[in-house]
Amino acid sequence: MDKFDQKVLIPYQEKANEYLKDKRKSLHLLNEALRKANTNRGALGKTWENFQMLFGVLRDWTNGNYKEMPTRSILIIILGIVYFVSPIDAIFDYIPFAGLVDDAAVAGFVISQVSLDLEQYKLWKKKVESEKEPGDGKNLNTTI
Repeated sequence: MDKFDQKVLIPYQEKANEYLKDKRKSLHLLNEALRKANTNRGALGKTWENFQMLFGVLRDWTNGNYKEMPTRSILIIILGIVYFVSPIDAIFDYIPFAGLVDDAAVAGFVISQVSLDLEQYKLWKKKVESEKEPGDGKNLNTTI
């Protein structure tokens, strides 16, 4: 791990491991992250889109729809999301805009670490969406 990992993310690793082992907790984490991202959408800028992709991966993995994501990559994604929802991180979130700068940096770091796996996920997602029959009310990708 590089200095960025050790300095910023290591304190969140134990929590991320807990979420990795409990998909119900992971869904709760995802809902928290979605609320925070939607609340701060304007301030997040392009980072909002990056988080949406990470949230999509976590949602599809948690629901059992996408099983190809390596455990290491899921753990890194969860780690980044745990950091994002934490109110006490490198720059406190209650500081307007500045509190989201470090969240954007972490999102960028996470995406850089799992970029190849994200590309595979995007291909899978595109295939799943193209298999849906428009207008017939059927959806081949059901979520429980």
